[in-house]
Amino acid sequence: MRREPIIKSRELIARPLIKALLPIAERRGISAHQLLKGTHVFDAELKLSAGRSNEQDLARIVAAAEQLIGDAQLWPLVVQSLHQQRLCPAFDCIRYATTFNAALLASLRYQTLLHPFILVRPKRLQQRLHIDWLPVSGLPDKHNKTFRDACDKLMLALVIHAARVCQVNLSDWRIGVHDPKSLPVNWHTWISTIDSRPIPCLSFPVHQLPMQNPTASANDLQQAHSFAKLQCETLDAQAPLTEALSWMLKKAKQGDESSLEELSSALNMSASTCKRLLASQGMNFKRLADYARLKYFLYHSEAKPHTQAELAAKLGYSHPNNLRRARRRWLASF
Repeated sequence: MRREPIIKSRELIARPLIKALLPIAERRGISAHQLLKGTHVFDAELKLSAGRSNEQDLARIVAAAEQLIGDAQLWPLVVQSLHQQRLCPAFDCIRYATTFNAALLASLRYQTLLHPFILVRPKRLQQRLHIDWLPVSGLPDKHNKTFRDACDKLMLALVIHAARVCQVNLSDWRIGVHDPKSLPVNWHTWISTIDSRPIPCLSFPVHQLPMQNPTASANDLQQAHSFAKLQCETLDAQAPLTEALSWMLKKAKQGDESSLEELSSALNMSASTCKRLLASQGMNFKRLADYARLKYFLYHSEAKPHTQAELAAKLGYSHPNNLRRARRRWLASF
């Protein structure tokens, strides 16, 4: 008999984040009422264990925390709280991983349980590992920027925390985010290169991947994996937006044109359902296609010097002028 899905991924993400976030917010004078107002999680008698959230609730809470608290150290403190209080089995898979590489693999494997953004599969380039991520919120533009900046800090806080547990040297890391000035001051001290980039990215030398975790625990790791796998098995469904992004990236890599009908067919849903799915998370087909093309434009242009004609050919454009016009549109979108 097929097991009935009983848990939604956004509820799994929201609960540990809320439990870690609320005490930090209250110490800074921000009440639960202020932070959760306007969401389904808010209740006059707040019961965190029974909290419910949808996609926009989670994004709204994250954006409200970023705006109201206004502290660059907020998300590192949230990650530290998740670490100390063991609020999330998926996070414990990172905490007790044997190596830095194993911690990154756990964060990719259980990403729907960990954070409100899409972690794109890492790529190796010139002896460095590159990791991109895509915030998705479905919020209005003025809130979407705040949510995006919060996601940049939360993503980096997760990876930096895992790296420091494994005693990884951060001095050779490179970070590209939307707003470098918003990052914590100590990150600028630890990391040599932090720049502005339309698609946020983190890169570091691949020789750091085997660094050992001195606090690794085989028993705790096995238990955490068991709980995280159980949560993944009982999700409403696989993450369709992640599948959509993977499909679009594959098309962009091949330089092929794509359509909404082809994407919806690949996801086994109607075109109207696919449009609603993308719209629910602040996306549409054109923006997703632009993201995929911009990602590969940045990948090829950063890998080695190319002429405009070579880049245009790699991305499926017949003339460099067409690529230049498309690039201006991509940069305006992201």
